[in-house]
Amino acid sequence: MARTVTAAAVKKIMTKGLTGWQAGKLVLQDMVDSCLSRNSVLTEADMAAIQQTRMQGADVRDYNMFMALCRGFYRGQMLAQWACKDACLQIGSLDHALQDAEKRRMVELFESFGPRLVTRNQYEEIVAAQREGKLAFEYGLAYVIEERFYALAPPEARAAIEETAVDIESVADFVAAVPKAYKDLCEQAIDEIRRLYGDGKLPAVYDEKDAKEIKALSVRWKKNTLSADETMTVVDRLYVTGQTLYDCVELPEWRLFVDQYQQHWLDDDGRFRHAYAVLDDCPAVWLDKKGRYKGPSRPSEWITRGTELFLGLIDHDDIPGKPIQQVAAELRDRLERAEQNIGVFLAVKAVLDTAADVLEMDVPVDAGVLAGANMGLHACITLYNLRLEELKEEQELRRADETRLDKALMLLPVIDVDRLNPHISSSFGVSW
Repeated sequence: MARTVTAAAVKKIMTKGLTGWQAGKLVLQDMVDSCLSRNSVLTEADMAAIQQTRMQGADVRDYNMFMALCRGFYRGQMLAQWACKDACLQIGSLDHALQDAEKRRMVELFESFGPRLVTRNQYEEIVAAQREGKLAFEYGLAYVIEERFYALAPPEARAAIEETAVDIESVADFVAAVPKAYKDLCEQAIDEIRRLYGDGKLPAVYDEKDAKEIKALSVRWKKNTLSADETMTVVDRLYVTGQTLYDCVELPEWRLFVDQYQQHWLDDDGRFRHAYAVLDDCPAVWLDKKGRYKGPSRPSEWITRGTELFLGLIDHDDIPGKPIQQVAAELRDRLERAEQNIGVFLAVKAVLDTAADVLEMDVPVDAGVLAGANMGLHACITLYNLRLEELKEEQELRRADETRLDKALMLLPVIDVDRLNPHISSSFGVSW
């Protein structure tokens, strides 16, 4: 919004002679301009002329009223600026910790793209644990058919199906996605699994509530008397264990799958989320007491270490220090102090803005008297809230990788500015 009080307008007013109201309002406007970091429209000569203006009666009263308002605006502006700076300081300390946590997550993301170093024994333990999980897992017969098809078909068949970008959730989806050139191999895969199931080499399990229907359909499927739709129905509801598939010599693809480590298979277990590089000759200094690779600290761990030391979450030997709940309570104390100061700032700003509006002062309509401080405070709050919300959203997906700092920060609330804004029913004791 363009300024209405300009040097030309001031000169025009002063040429006609100033009333006490006009003189006082110009002085107050000069102070408001200073609060808004705007250039003054009053020259030194103008200010001298105002001070030398002869007044009496109502003019003296009006001028003195504005001088009192100037003192009030000054004190209010000083109080608001102090409250704003202290709130930003407290929020900034919390935001610094949130930034460290954010940087660590980003570095860990890039670290996850590369392999993790382990000893041969560690790797064999990981492979054995995943193998055990694969053997116990129950695989849908529809998935077994898919894998049989890929074992029969050339490699380009998988690429052709993946190019369709079809979301395959059933055997019907898969059959529909198979290109025409490979339809015969798809039918062969279905028939081979049907025969193995019929011969008892793939004993399947199913949900007990479907027992009556599945038993009837499975008997007919073994005899190859089901329609295509009925076949799809029964296949999608039958499951076989990894152990059964591993023992079935007619399905050699499952031996390779079970015995070989696959990243992201059964990755509810954090050990199966990574690729690994195996160290066959590992210096003893790089091993822990259990003979596992420890090496130097990971780069991501350096990022939050200083903050965790400062907060007392760990000691200099990286041993856990203060309880997480205690640190979270200390952080909430900082946040509460920030919120108190935000409340003071917003209350004082409301008073100054109301006074400026009543007196028809020249101020930005939307931003008000404390425009700069208000913008800085809201930017500080917005960044804090954004980083905290992102931390909470991401931690829902990576709970196993939480640090002590993450856990403490997760207990903080966002800042609700609407709750802190003064309302008619509010009673802020602001005076000057």
